[in-house]
Amino acid sequence: MMINRKNTSISCLGQCKRMVSQRFRLAFLFLAILILSSSAALAQLTTADILGTVSDSSDAVVPNANVTLRNLETNDARTVQSNGSGDYSFTLLPAGHYTITVKANGFQAWVTRDLAVEAGDRARADVHLQLGTESTVVEVTASTPLLQADSATVSSNVTAMAVQDLPLNGRNFVQLVQLVPGANEGPGNGLSSGGRPDDRRTNAAGISVNGQDDTLNNWVVDGIDDNERIIGSIGVKPNVEGIQEITVQTNSYAPEAGRTAGGVINIVTRSGTNEFHGSAYEFFRNDIFDARNVFQTNGAKPELRQNQFGGSIGGPILKDKTFFYFDYEGLRVVSGVTYIKTVPTLAEYNDINGVGGAGPQDLLSAANGTAGLPIDPIALNYLQLFPAPNTGAVGQLSNNFTISPNKTQFGNTYDARVDHKLNDRNLLFARFAYNTVNTFIPPGLGTVNGLQISGGRFDFDGPASDVAQQYALGYTHTFTSSLLLDLRAGFTRINNLSLPLNFGADADTTVGFPAGHISFSPFANSLTPVSVGPFSDIGDGAFVPLQDIDNTFQYNATISWTKGNHNIKAGVNFLRRQARNVQSASAAGAYGFGLVTDNNADLTQQQDNQLASTLVGAFQNDTRNFNLFPPDYRSYEPNGFMQDSWKINTKLTVVGGFRYDVFTLTSTFRKYFCPLPRM
Repeated sequence: MMINRKNTSISCLGQCKRMVSQRFRLAFLFLAILILSSSAALAQLTTADILGTVSDSSDAVVPNANVTLRNLETNDARTVQSNGSGDYSFTLLPAGHYTITVKANGFQAWVTRDLAVEAGDRARADVHLQLGTESTVVEVTASTPLLQADSATVSSNVTAMAVQDLPLNGRNFVQLVQLVPGANEGPGNGLSSGGRPDDRRTNAAGISVNGQDDTLNNWVVDGIDDNERIIGSIGVKPNVEGIQEITVQTNSYAPEAGRTAGGVINIVTRSGTNEFHGSAYEFFRNDIFDARNVFQTNGAKPELRQNQFGGSIGGPILKDKTFFYFDYEGLRVVSGVTYIKTVPTLAEYNDINGVGGAGPQDLLSAANGTAGLPIDPIALNYLQLFPAPNTGAVGQLSNNFTISPNKTQFGNTYDARVDHKLNDRNLLFARFAYNTVNTFIPPGLGTVNGLQISGGRFDFDGPASDVAQQYALGYTHTFTSSLLLDLRAGFTRINNLSLPLNFGADADTTVGFPAGHISFSPFANSLTPVSVGPFSDIGDGAFVPLQDIDNTFQYNATISWTKGNHNIKAGVNFLRRQARNVQSASAAGAYGFGLVTDNNADLTQQQDNQLASTLVGAFQNDTRNFNLFPPDYRSYEPNGFMQDSWKINTKLTVVGGFRYDVFTLTSTFRKYFCPLPRM
């Protein structure tokens, strides 16, 4: 499901329908396998495979050789035997560093040291045994091949070293994803850019892969769906300290990926090892190192206090058996935001506020048709919310008010993971992630008469909170050395809430509207916006209040079976989504003033005319765009895939696979007779 509120359109993939008769089904299935085999790949999104062929010095294959794979960090081991063609394979492996030991009667033992594999790899490690006794060991230092001939997926890996060592502005790991071939930064004003009320987090997640929209990517964390379905952004954002590696698939996706037209961005989180490791850090910025904003020519230099701090620790609970990892990051930002606005000139300000013996009546005249008309008290109260100009020459008509109030953003990120080895056949992991960011965007015209004055309907000023949490559980069972089962379950909840500056303060009553004039919805309790000619807007912004709530439940099972020269993988996945979008373009309505009676008058006179029209309440237009019933969307997404890698001989491998997805969507509507809705 993809919902784009800006054009109020909803698009869903429909269910695949059977289009052929019974007698053509087998032919159709064979054709589908051939077509999909060109884009199928055997790599798992969160795990890796290691395979190879055992041969002797004459390149003759060696069957029934004992091949042992050992994880260097957790000491977990698996053992298989090479088949009649000398081939062996290990599937569903966690990313990490491994050692391969091969023994066969009549041959020297072979040890491949430190073979590093990453999520999505299908790494080949061939073994060439030498005649001799097993007491003699041939050691080889491994290196991951640059070209993986056993996988057709076009992908790139951001390694653990890159994640930890490359400089990142704001410690935003998404910047690393934007560096891979085929990926680019998304639009600067996109819904996930951090500058819109839909998602206020500073770590923007906009990525365009192969020219696709930045909302069409598939975010995955440890095999768990991590997509915010209202705007198509990322859900939970793991701390950089807790990321093991990132794999980005950009083309020829594996059958298990599915769903997306953009990229598949898979994040693998760190787990503990047999050694204790930890970190502590703080990054800071301060305005003492910064120059003044070129547009901010008066007053104090805008403040900047940015602190990003945290730490991590991981290690064994029980050696070789139970491991833990935990990280925390805090963000504290206070930064001056420079606004340049247009307000009435000082003479007009004095007239509006009756300063120095002048009064609002001085703006009314026969020339503009307002002489003798009564002044609207609500309109006067609105005009008195304009501050006095503080920039430029006396009488400057535009860009005559500059202010640099503080924007604040406080955030906390937690990640915790436990891995446990029940026995040699059963592995278990559990992970929890939590993000919270509270943001306040200050008003562009400051605070006047106890009200915060935005100065721009589309500045989206006001408080916002973004909360995301995710729970994941994984279980791997080894039936035999050639048959493995991987189970995953997860729950993700995202709650993004943005409010106008004066939300809940009965601001309309303060300026003179009758109490309860828009009482049927708490979301309309804000300062109704008013636009007056060329001046900056007075009142709260458009498209807020806004609330997006997402709940995603996921259940996944993947099985891997090696039989002779075939490596078969199959999986089923079920996603259940709940999504709510509460938003109106203009919940409290809006008024527009701007009548000009004499276009031949100079600019100052025209501006006075517009103020006069406002004083007598002669608005040109009024509007209200309000959704009475916020929609609750429900989506069910069952899917499955199957793929087979058939090694016909040493030079030819045939890969085939297919995938089937069903996307459904239902919606219900809830009336506005309660406070902020909860799901």
